[in-house]
Amino acid sequence: MHTSTSVIKCTSWRNDLIRIAEIGDFSNANTPEYFHTNDYAILFITKGTLYGQINQFDAVMTFPSAVYIFNDHILHYQGNTPDLKMRILAYSPTIVEDLALQIPLDVLRYAYVRPVCALNKHEMQIIMYYLDLMEKLMHDNVPNRQTTIIQLIRSLMSFLFSYYTDSISLQKPLSRAEDITGCFLSLVDKHCQEYHTINWYASELCLSPKYIANVIKQVIGRTAGDCINEALIRQAKSLLLTSSLSVQQISDRLGFKNQSHFGTFFHRATGMSPLAFRMQNHLAF
Repeated sequence: MHTSTSVIKCTSWRNDLIRIAEIGDFSNANTPEYFHTNDYAILFITKGTLYGQINQFDAVMTFPSAVYIFNDHILHYQGNTPDLKMRILAYSPTIVEDLALQIPLDVLRYAYVRPVCALNKHEMQIIMYYLDLMEKLMHDNVPNRQTTIIQLIRSLMSFLFSYYTDSISLQKPLSRAEDITGCFLSLVDKHCQEYHTINWYASELCLSPKYIANVIKQVIGRTAGDCINEALIRQAKSLLLTSSLSVQQISDRLGFKNQSHFGTFFHRATGMSPLAFRMQNHLAF
């Protein structure tokens, strides 16, 4: 298995809020062992096979398939076949709000635990048409471009999740531990700004905090508290880089009791203050 890759082409729009990239040519650039993004992404395997883990779960991603990467997922790259090629659609949490997608909770929690969706060649061809059209619109200044691109992404997501729902019926059911983990992670993704400790999530799942903590540790190898803190840091970074909110406003939005507490939390996780992080990334407002 090869361990290097490079970007063949990347098209971005609205200051990188949406990106479409092609990945291939596994001969020149080193591939990081871990990928961890603040964005949501879908990997489309258009040729070959990618090997790795997603949130501690083994995953074999082979053509033709789609892989859902939520903004709290960690992809551990372990190798690939020499002919691997991928196309990636990445979009920020800001775009997720614009999409206003209504995804059933059972589908969402399944996708957290088993994010690989098998497709057929015809389905993959349709998806490529969508991406080609979106790339063209990103380049061409046509009327209602923003609305059209958002509508295309919403249509593509509906198309994909219909096939993902079908694929669920063909797979073995989630184990009790996997199901609890999926529920927990999906709740954290939605509510970490309001609830920073495990107690609320345990109450929502009608389970004891100790039981939840043991299950999460068993399934993904990290503590429940780590999952909540990582979600908060991702949201903080996203707001620092993509909004004009002040650090105080971000602290308030993320549910910290004051800016000092938020700054200490952020520094402990990243090694720098929120303002230094924003300035270092050349996006100070």
